[in-house]
Amino acid sequence: MALQVFNTLSNKKEEFVPLDGKNVRMYACGPTVYDSSHLGHARMAIVWDVIQRYLRFLGYKVTFVRNITDVDDKIINRAKEVGVSPDQLSRQYTFEFWRDMYALNVMPPDFEPKATEFIQPMIQFVKELIDSGHAYEANGDVYFDVASFKNYGKLSKQNLEQLQSGAREQVRNQDELATIKKNPVDFALWKSANQSELGWPSPWGYGRPGWHLECSTMIRNVLGETIDIHGGGEDLVFPHHENEIAQSESLFDKSLAKYWMHNSFVQVSAEKMSKSLGNYKTIKDLLQNYSADTLRLLVLQTHYRNPIDFTADSLAAAKSAVLRLVRAAALHSDVDQNGDVPSKVQAAIADAEKQFSEAMDNDFNTAVAITVLFSLADKVFQTKDATEQKAYAGALVKLAKVLGFTLADTRNEIEPETAKGVMELVLQLRKNARENKDYATSDLIRKELAELGINVMDAPGGATWERT
Repeated sequence: MALQVFNTLSNKKEEFVPLDGKNVRMYACGPTVYDSSHLGHARMAIVWDVIQRYLRFLGYKVTFVRNITDVDDKIINRAKEVGVSPDQLSRQYTFEFWRDMYALNVMPPDFEPKATEFIQPMIQFVKELIDSGHAYEANGDVYFDVASFKNYGKLSKQNLEQLQSGAREQVRNQDELATIKKNPVDFALWKSANQSELGWPSPWGYGRPGWHLECSTMIRNVLGETIDIHGGGEDLVFPHHENEIAQSESLFDKSLAKYWMHNSFVQVSAEKMSKSLGNYKTIKDLLQNYSADTLRLLVLQTHYRNPIDFTADSLAAAKSAVLRLVRAAALHSDVDQNGDVPSKVQAAIADAEKQFSEAMDNDFNTAVAITVLFSLADKVFQTKDATEQKAYAGALVKLAKVLGFTLADTRNEIEPETAKGVMELVLQLRKNARENKDYATSDLIRKELAELGINVMDAPGGATWERT
């Protein structure tokens, strides 16, 4: 069957047909870099990583863009709290985000624009909106005139009367805004700022761009006026993506994106995991005890549009399940699957690949696709024939790679704390040998450790060790 994707705009699954043949232009909203990334951010990154991986697997030429929001009130406020400049803070957490993405085996996007790199194009965008009658200046701010865009609310399925002005883009309080805005739901394109704050000169005075403007401008300048897929978390449907649509479509008189896709949240006790609630685990902390494959399995075993309930038990179960895949994949080697492999095994592998593709073609249903991986792992362990094992393991590795799993076999690798404990045990055994006057064993332990690059030093208080 043809690839089907759920389009938030139409609220139904649609056949995926790119605007330009096999070329796919895809944009996903990236992080606002003011703090460490958590499992919710990991889910967002893994979901769009898998989607673009699968599109490439199908033969599409994908241009994937994920932005960095490095100018925002949250960044400015956090920088004040910790006593650094907004630029320094955003760079710190941008580098941390990149480290987390690498550790999670998330492929880097083809382009990763930063908001601060597009200030002049943003100013030009605002100028054009004012000139076309869709925006107005008020006391150094510039607002989008929501009433000028008749389709406002089409993505979030709300009408103008139902909508309330979002708080994120506002610097001033509601009472003051009410005196300068035409409509309470009008949102900021440009916000005036004090000269002491982060900002740039503009025709309307010193200030900085609104959050929604940033993405519309970067899409226009990197990908064009209309793209195939626009993705993000479901919390971005309104107001962020709704406002992106209003800005771009009122200016260009064409659709901003053909398909709008949104992933659901990671929840803790039925609440969204978020920095503001303080109920999150950072990616860095999680990777201290769990592999990237474990976190990826935790994310992908639930369909991207369904919430994930995060618990210690769910992480432990994912860790155990990944180990089964790793053990099966370890038997993989290059096998001529059209040669020595029995026809019944070739047929079973072809059927598994068909089931995998059917699952992924059904709106990227990784939850079902993963069951195919475990089915192949079962076949690896069920057969005693080495050639068959290698063939099934090869198919497992191939399909797992499409989902971004490394299935790296680290079972014989020891974490630093564990290695320290092992060394303490070895030194205790050596001490026991010396106390029993078994100097041959004591010397042998010391000699063997030295050959491994470990120097043992005897002292009155007991032996210590160091790497040489």
